This record gives sequence, structure tokens and C-alpha cells, in this order.
Amino acid sequence: MKVTKIAKNKEVVTVYPTTTIRKALMTMNENKYRRLPVVNPGNNKVVGIITSMDIVNFMGGGSKYNLIREKHGRNFLAAINEPVREIMEENVITLKENADIDEAIETFLTKNVGGVPIVNDDNQLISLITERDTIRALLNKIDESETIDDYITRDVIVATPGERLKDVARTMVRNGFRRLPVVSEERLVGIITSTDFIKLLGGDWAFNQMQTGNVREITNVRMEEIMKRDVITAKEGYKLREVAETMINNDIGALPVVDDDLKVVGIITEKDVLKYFAK
Repeated sequence: MKVTKIAKNKEVVTVYPTTTIRKALMTMNENKYRRLPVVNPGNNKVVGIITSMDIVNFMGGGSKYNLIREKHGRNFLAAINEPVREIMEENVITLKENADIDEAIETFLTKNVGGVPIVNDDNQLISLITERDTIRALLNKIDESETIDDYITRDVIVATPGERLKDVARTMVRNGFRRLPVVSEERLVGIITSTDFIKLLGGDWAFNQMQTGNVREITNVRMEEIMKRDVITAKEGYKLREVAETMINNDIGALPVVDDDLKVVGIITEKDVLKYFAK
């Protein structure tokens, strides 16, 4: 199956290198997209990509925070009006339009990306394929008896309700995790994801936090104030196909795996589901 067939009729929203970070955030939030290809306006050639993890990095998780801290003296309002080229990834992993689904799966698993632009031989954007698109296309090929047990990521890093946004951002970027379960007294109480950063910064929340414009008014916010509390979970023994369906139907990329006492014993992600097809 070709990747273009899976991504057929999919509307791809793009931004330009000169688009402001604020506008890109608003576009991501309004369309509920975790990534936006960055294209040249004249020829639609892909020159970059901005993802939710770039935003996490920008908000204190990594080197992209220097745009706020050093160039703008922690003035958040000034920094988000910089062009998106300042924080986008320039080395974009792409797939050619004649690539098949196996190549897409291999790319997701080996390059640690959740979505890949599809381009022609001139590097012009054709479409975009995500882990979720792929799982949706292959869902019925998952053996109904297969459980999640062999696919669970057991080495889970968690956050606590009292942790600040900047520290959680740093943990996410350092470990390459797009989501962290939030745990109190060894019980799951919430979850924070890279997509939440888009919702917080692409809507009104960040600006409602502001009094002086200093980014610390955002980065010092604690998880208990912003985490999602109504968490969909899984348990060992759950069927892999049903868990994948739950992800698709609820538009979520992972489920914490808990025991009967709500202790986190692992996490199952879209990437973990794709490992089934790479066996």
C-alpha cells in the first residue's frame, strides 16, 4: 500500500518560514495538528517542519529556549513574534510519493517521528502521513487475540503535580518523550503531553497568565494547574486492536498502563502499536 493512498484527500496545513511562531501556534491549535510543514511560498518546497516538541523545546526544554532567554531577555511576547524559521527543524525527514507503508513504519520507528511530509522528486509537498493514519489503515490486520503486553514501554518517566512547566519541558526534550504521566503517591492523577503545550500557547491561556510579559509567568506554572486529569488508561492483558481503536477514536497518542491501584506500570503509544507490524 502506497503512502499517498493512506494520506489521500488529506488536507495539509502549512506555514511559511516568515510566519510568526505565534501564528504557527494558533494554526496548530485551531486545526488540532501536532506538526506543520514549513514551505516556500513560491514553489511549495519543504524547507522545514515545526512540531509540538519544537514548542516544548522553545518553552524551556532545550536550546530553542535561548530565543526567549537570551535574544529577548525572557520577554515571551517579543519572542513568539519571531519568524518560525528560528525554531523549526530544517533537516526534514520526508517520504517520496511512491514510498509504501512499510517504509513509513520503518521511518516512524527508527527516526522517532510521528509524522512525515510526502514529497515529489522536486521536494514539493504532496501530503503528510502520521502514525495514526498508518494505524487506522492497518487496524483490521491486528490479530484480535494479540494483547498489549509485548508492546508496552516499561521504562516510564513520570512527572509530579508540583513540578513546574519548565522542568517537565526539559525532561520531555532530554528523553524524547511527547507525554509524561503525572503521579502522586504512586497513583496516576493526570497526564501532560506536548500537544498540551500547543493548546496552552496557541489559545488564550498563556496571555491570561501574563502581567509583565516575562516567560517565567508561564514556565513556573505547576503541573497540577494544567495537566489533564481525565486520563484514559489501559491494563496489562488489554487487546492491542482495541487499544489502537481507543487511540484513534479519542484522538490520543498513548495510554498509560496501570494496575488495579492506579500505579503506572508502563505506557502504550502509537509507536508501540506500529511495532506489531514490524515484527
